[in-house]
Amino acid sequence: MSTDSAGDAAAPKPAEAPHVKTVLRLARAMQRNALILAAVTSVVAVVVSAVLRGGGGAVGAVVGAVLAMVAGSVSTLVMRATAQASPAAVMISAMTAFGGKIVVLLVFLILLRGTTLFDNQTFAITILAVTAAWIIGEIIGFVRTRTPVIDL
Repeated sequence: MSTDSAGDAAAPKPAEAPHVKTVLRLARAMQRNALILAAVTSVVAVVVSAVLRGGGGAVGAVVGAVLAMVAGSVSTLVMRATAQASPAAVMISAMTAFGGKIVVLLVFLILLRGTTLFDNQTFAITILAVTAAWIIGEIIGFVRTRTPVIDL
């Protein structure tokens, strides 16, 4: 018996689970909307911080905005990475990432509390504002996809 390599190439790929495309579409929409809203919030925070607190305020706002946006992107990146897993595993992973990023942001707030490199108040307020904007953007992206979340 000989094996034909051409026959192996024509073998069908295993079928993708039905939820994978939905999870990936949700992750894209959530990340896109979150990024837009967080970017707008970041620009406003930097401008307001520069006007009210000067250069140190602007630097604090930039550092806070970048940190919040990087932390914010973790949930949707985890959703994309775990899309092949079961829907329950995707949800558990996304919620764990959400909790983890909040803890990481709190650690940065505590570690950089007394720094003189930038204005601490604008740093903290910007992290809170951009994180809130990111979460709201994710919610808007989720709702706008009109994806049913309960399969009857």
